[in-house]
Amino acid sequence: MKPALAVLTFFAASGCSSGGASQQSAFPAGNWQSVASETYSTPLHPVVTRAEFYLKIEVANDGTFRGEWAGYFCVPSIGAYGVSTVSCRLDGKPERVSGRFGPGGQGSIDMGRLGRSDFSWTAAAGELAIDLPKDWQGAGADAKYHRARLTRDGKPKPATPPPGSEGPLLSANALYREFTQDAKAALQRYAGRTIVLEGRRGTFIELSGGGAAIHIADGFTVRALVLVFPNRAEVSGIKEGEQFRFRCTVESFDYLYVHLQNCSIVR
Repeated sequence: MKPALAVLTFFAASGCSSGGASQQSAFPAGNWQSVASETYSTPLHPVVTRAEFYLKIEVANDGTFRGEWAGYFCVPSIGAYGVSTVSCRLDGKPERVSGRFGPGGQGSIDMGRLGRSDFSWTAAAGELAIDLPKDWQGAGADAKYHRARLTRDGKPKPATPPPGSEGPLLSANALYREFTQDAKAALQRYAGRTIVLEGRRGTFIELSGGGAAIHIADGFTVRALVLVFPNRAEVSGIKEGEQFRFRCTVESFDYLYVHLQNCSIVR
């Protein structure tokens, strides 16, 4: 009897293992959502140009999905130091959407009044990317609503890895966090002081008069610090995401980001 019991136990364990494997989905099952509102530093961002649309969907294990979609409404504005930004939010009430993720990175989507289309998809690093043909609404139609970018929590992907997740906390990020914790105390400590910091280059904006502004991100805050360089040529060779050292004078903490003036590169 003991040998028979051993055989029975083996098959029971094998059956459990097989059942667990069969429950794993080859598709991006679960909840996914695009960012509902965000401010962009360039008028060429796909959200601003209406190339990108909002999606909030729930994907089943078989690849089918249901949810809602919407366009974005964007308003440009001029911030500190003449830096242009564009604030975008959902345009009107979201409409129903459905479809299916298929094998090989292909799928189909039904956007109601706009019609149906095939799409290609990828899921990597916590982001789901959906791309439709640019002309899916017909020849001669505006090339809009042909891509969506989604995450699990509906937050935009950070421009740089969140500090602490990769390497030590850089001094530029540490300064920003001092301001967010106690802006009054930080201004008393740093306003008017010229300090040397280190950070990673974010958005690069050309300013009139030959200058440039560089944004430095902190986690999901893509514009934590704004550095103003009088000489654009000095920083034009720094690539996005590249770590660099700089000397600046701390100006203020308006619009929830740190303004730094008269910046120069420290070699």
